[in-house]
Amino acid sequence: MTSPLLKYAPALALGALGIAFTGCSKAPAAAPAAAQKPVAAISVKTAAAQQGPMPRYLRLTGEITAAQNAAVAADTTGKVIETPVERGTIVKTGDVLVQLDSRTAELNLAEAEANVVQAKSKLDLAESEVKRNAPLAQMKAVAETDFARIKADRDGAAASLSAAEARRDMSKKSLEDATIRAPFAGTVSERFVTAGEYVMANSKVAQVVDLHHLRLLVNVAEPSVGLIRVGQTVEFSVSPFPGEVFTGTVKFIGAAVRAETRDLQVEAEVLNTDGRLRPGLFAEARLALPPQTAITIPANAVRADGANQKIWVVESGQLTERLVEVGETDKDRIEIRRGVKQGENVVLSPGPDAADGVPVQTAPQS
Repeated sequence: MTSPLLKYAPALALGALGIAFTGCSKAPAAAPAAAQKPVAAISVKTAAAQQGPMPRYLRLTGEITAAQNAAVAADTTGKVIETPVERGTIVKTGDVLVQLDSRTAELNLAEAEANVVQAKSKLDLAESEVKRNAPLAQMKAVAETDFARIKADRDGAAASLSAAEARRDMSKKSLEDATIRAPFAGTVSERFVTAGEYVMANSKVAQVVDLHHLRLLVNVAEPSVGLIRVGQTVEFSVSPFPGEVFTGTVKFIGAAVRAETRDLQVEAEVLNTDGRLRPGLFAEARLALPPQTAITIPANAVRADGANQKIWVVESGQLTERLVEVGETDKDRIEIRRGVKQGENVVLSPGPDAADGVPVQTAPQS
């Protein structure tokens, strides 16, 4: 007896084959690959890397100090009765800083001047006695011992006058010392006394700083000592005024290299005409040295990317990005120590569309 499955096997096989053909006919055709669009050329301006002189600098660090910074002290004793200055007061030479009680000094001076008048009168009397007795002594009308005594009295009167004049001058100085004055023009940075206090001869009363004349103190390492000369110009910058360059002139060079640090202290004079600089500021300085030949390009061809400096060079009609090592800058040109050769064309002011491999249009070189 034939099995039912065997009876319908041909039909099942044909059905399966039809299903297979049907599935194959519904499969989508493969899409053609998308055509790659060519990158559009950009227009750039270029300049050739050139070889020329570039300044050299000796990099230094230092500190700004005041050329004159005095802790003004009293030169006499007395009670403070007036303090006409405060912190920040601008003073001229001779301006009053502190006034002490001068009444005792005035009385002492009056007494000393009276003593001078008295001593001068005694001297005049003694001189007249010598003149009157001199002819008599020549005529032997006056004993030599008596005439010697008269001359001794005259000499003693002269000595008394000198002593009285010295005491008068001391009293006058004590009176002048009661008025404590600024020793130079500057700014009062601190006042140490107030009215009612009693000061001694060595008591500090005020601190005066000359802010117009400053000094830049730098330390020059031993190998660079031979590069320093009096009269050289020093450029420096300070953090409160970023981007600004100040100048000074070398005035003082240390006599010997310090054994502990193997460096030499050098001071440059700085004119602080606008009063912006302050003693104590840290400074980054550079000392101009003879220029040297180097490869340079316009400074606007360099783009900073974080800590890296990059440029774009035109090669075979397209851009090539390069990392470069830059050096000194002179006006609108910058030194390239590594990354560019002389004669290569670099892109000026590269825009955001500048990238490695981008084609460029021919542009006139500047």
